[in-house]
Amino acid sequence: MEERKEIVNRYIQKGMKAAKAAHMAGFSRSGYYYCPKGGKRGKKPTRTTQKTGSLPVENTVLVQDIKEIISPDFIDYGYEKVTAKLRDKGYVINKKKVYRLMKQNRLLNPNPVTPKQLKEYVRFSQPSPAQPLEMLEIDIKYIYIRGDRRNAYLITIEDTFTRAALSWTLSYSMKSNQVISLIDQVILGHLQPADLLNKNIQVIIRNDNGSQFVAKNVREHLKENQIYQEFIRPATPQQNGYIESFHSTVEKLVCRKFEFESLNHARKVFHNFFETYNKKRILKCLLYKTPEQFFKEWQKEKFVVVYNTKTKKQKFFLREKQALVPALLPSRRNFLSGHGKDKLIENDLYISSLIQS
Repeated sequence: MEERKEIVNRYIQKGMKAAKAAHMAGFSRSGYYYCPKGGKRGKKPTRTTQKTGSLPVENTVLVQDIKEIISPDFIDYGYEKVTAKLRDKGYVINKKKVYRLMKQNRLLNPNPVTPKQLKEYVRFSQPSPAQPLEMLEIDIKYIYIRGDRRNAYLITIEDTFTRAALSWTLSYSMKSNQVISLIDQVILGHLQPADLLNKNIQVIIRNDNGSQFVAKNVREHLKENQIYQEFIRPATPQQNGYIESFHSTVEKLVCRKFEFESLNHARKVFHNFFETYNKKRILKCLLYKTPEQFFKEWQKEKFVVVYNTKTKKQKFFLREKQALVPALLPSRRNFLSGHGKDKLIENDLYISSLIQS
């Protein structure tokens, strides 16, 4: 190390920049400037991990458990979600150790490489539903079928509150009657069992300006079923952010990993994906629950939802852990026809004093 630093010093004295000289010597500029402080060395990493109700477990066994957690199809957990799953298995472990073991064994997800010119961040409006099934989003994604050399249409309806994919279909054509059929699946399978009409809850569905959604029969069908249709502004997909994010997950976990020989092959893969997504794949935003688990526990009133008063960003908390005070927040737009005009209904939500800012 000292010999290489001397080489770097010689080049610098001749007028070369430190970064270039360090690179030629074979180490980084930070390595060149590094100076040991002479303090105490840190503790050596532990070789075992405590598990509830059993003897300490060797790290080699722990790594195998980590591999089992992340091995199924459509599972792309990072170290934080893996930590949550390990704790479910009884491990007494923190996320730092999980990160270290996953990094040593090359189990971390690769960092996404995004061209700098594409990093244009926009501030967009988000829906702020107060409960499940109140705000839905619908959108279409193209799925390439290699065997037939053509694109199919994947259309999905998502609940923005629980992130559950309520209904989907994959087809070579996508017409308004297929959209109506998909909406009916949501009505019969989710909205009617939840009895939202009798609870005086206005369901809103948000979509872009595609011809399938603008179609007269779709709009009339939604109106007949008392579902308010909300259009995003042209060229603003961020206003449909939840379903766009979901389709990014589809791209990463399905489209980049599978080549479809036929439409039937693709439908089988997507059936497995949606089963995994709704019932097995935990989400950090849902307190490390699957959409299905979260919906069941929400019905038991285990959680509260909080929206930042400025950004409307959604966050969930365990009810028993929060000291909550009542506050008024326009959490959603509820449109009810009254004397020919639309009314904006505001809902009382419990807002934690911890995140008022």
